Amino acid sequence: AHVDLTARLALISLLAVFRDVLPSYRIRLPTQAERSVRVTKETKKLWDYERNLLEHYQSYLKLLERTWTTSAKRQEVGRGVSILSATAIMCLCELLKSAPHFNFRSNVMSVVVKQMNNRQNDEVSAACCSAIESIFVSDGQGEVALEAARLVSKMIKDRKFSVRTEVLRVFVSLPLRVHEDEAQAAKLAAEANKKKKKKDRATAEIEEEMREGDATVNKITLARAQADTLHAVTLTYFRILKSEDLSDGKVAELLPAALEGLAKFAHLINMDTVVDLLAVLKNMLKRVDNLPLDAGLNCVLTAFQTLHGPGQEMQIDQKEYVDPLFSLLPRLCSESESARNTELAIKCLHAAFIGRKEYSTVRAAAFVKQLCSVSMHAPSHTSGPLLAFVRQFIQRYPSVHQLLENEQDIITSGAYTPMASDPEHTNPFATSAWELATLQFHVHPRVTYHASGAAAQRMLQLPAEDPGRIRADLIGNSRQGYIAYKVSKKKHPLRAKGAHDKRRRQQYRFITPRETENHHLK
Repeated sequence: AHVDLTARLALISLLAVFRDVLPSYRIRLPTQAERSVRVTKETKKLWDYERNLLEHYQSYLKLLERTWTTSAKRQEVGRGVSILSATAIMCLCELLKSAPHFNFRSNVMSVVVKQMNNRQNDEVSAACCSAIESIFVSDGQGEVALEAARLVSKMIKDRKFSVRTEVLRVFVSLPLRVHEDEAQAAKLAAEANKKKKKKDRATAEIEEEMREGDATVNKITLARAQADTLHAVTLTYFRILKSEDLSDGKVAELLPAALEGLAKFAHLINMDTVVDLLAVLKNMLKRVDNLPLDAGLNCVLTAFQTLHGPGQEMQIDQKEYVDPLFSLLPRLCSESESARNTELAIKCLHAAFIGRKEYSTVRAAAFVKQLCSVSMHAPSHTSGPLLAFVRQFIQRYPSVHQLLENEQDIITSGAYTPMASDPEHTNPFATSAWELATLQFHVHPRVTYHASGAAAQRMLQLPAEDPGRIRADLIGNSRQGYIAYKVSKKKHPLRAKGAHDKRRRQQYRFITPRETENHHLK
């Protein structure tokens, strides 16, 4: 035990030293021809220092890898991960985060990426995923992030998608901003620059060395790297969506993460990929009732963000993506589902009805009625945001005001059928939004406020009453154990009424007992 503790302290101490002394650039050792040239003492001293630094750093990395390899053999036997081995992989993760541009980066990254899917120890897997996320966020040129994305994508493919959900969700942290069409123009510009550099190789080598030490971002390099990263990530997502050998358990684990990533990066893909993506989403939404709720909602959100972005010029009937959302909303009534997916449902509703114009009055009214019905049975942290969205919905579509009228004053035929799969066939104008009157007596004051606001057609005060902000506040209150209540002040029945009795309230009155001849009262 003392030996392991000493070894751990030694590894951590060396980590602290190397984090302080490693430069933020890649060291290039001089060639044999350069060594034969006569140089100054300072230059020779710098060369010796850099060579010694690389040798000792390489020895330290070999020690960490050897320590972890010993642990891997123990895992095969079934003895688990030792504390010393976990310390070694944590040190590798910290070195990758602190010195991503230094030498031996690829070696460190390959070890860390392989252990992202470690099934024996959750802490090791979380540390490796966190290191790769840090690389994605902090890389300014995009080349290190591209290398990491390709390694993760290859690891997922080699393991035949038998990976943790956290491994696939790492891609969401990528700050991709370059469209694929823009990246194509950047590639053409880079090829033109290469032709110019071939004419003067000596000048090109000097410019390349100067660029390595420069802190500015090369826009052409960044565009190319982000385009290649986007291609690797979307290819991984498409492999998961189109894979036929996935078991049901794997689909339930990986589909939400894959669709979440596609929803984030859908506006960056080109037109050819848009057509293929919409075809895949259309086939998935045909069996939306068999998908997990977060997977179904992410599927709808991905479709709308694709149509609002690169697919905006395509003449596609969006009814195929609105109708599945109608059947997914009642599943928010579950306590576990509502806590995790309310924010996602609000994003889908905003994309479907606020981000675009819905021309079907019947479909809009059917969604208002559905949201009111779900709010009756869902927890308060779901009912409040949904009712706030209903207020926004009513202001956006005045034609649904008929739902706020009395049922006896409505002239219509047929009956309301809430179980219909198509919202056009529910006949929502045959009923009214009577749930709003009932929800005004809800135990939670925030739900009562928005129910009365929707019934009175009061405009939503944005951004203070944004549905997403309301949900975050209610979730935070529930986690902290805060129970909201409404203070009701009642007047005393003997208290004077009316404005003219204001002076009388401020006077003090004393009742003096009447004097009698009875001695016991004197």
